Amino acid sequence: MKIAVWDTYFRKPDGVTLHFDILVPEDVSDFATVCAYGRQYLANRGFPDAVLDACQCQFCHIEWPTEKILATISRQGYAIVEMEDIPPVLPAEPTRRDYILYLRANYPEYRFADFRGKSFEAIKEIAESLRKS
Repeated sequence: MKIAVWDTYFRKPDGVTLHFDILVPEDVSDFATVCAYGRQYLANRGFPDAVLDACQCQFCHIEWPTEKILATISRQGYAIVEMEDIPPVLPAEPTRRDYILYLRANYPEYRFADFRGKSFEAIKEIAESLRKS
């Protein structure tokens, strides 16, 4: 069985953005169902009133799951892969990855942007111009 991966971002009350993937069977394409799984996960993490919408959750790709992921999906209908907690500010000496995560966490128009092929300088320029405005 292949699975669908839904890329998801949720800003916690402390300003940190939790980035995680919601994994579901390939044939589950109903956005409301995927968001319900995400809200259930967030409620279990201590965020019972979490709201997820299309600005925070988007289909990403299809892939083959590991046995562990497949077992979790078989048991509860979905699995979660925690990616990272993204701080609301850039570190002192940000890397290309830091800039991309900063943009995704703080600017919805860049949340699901494809940065492949963009240079470090181009990404830095985008982030720095947004920080100044």
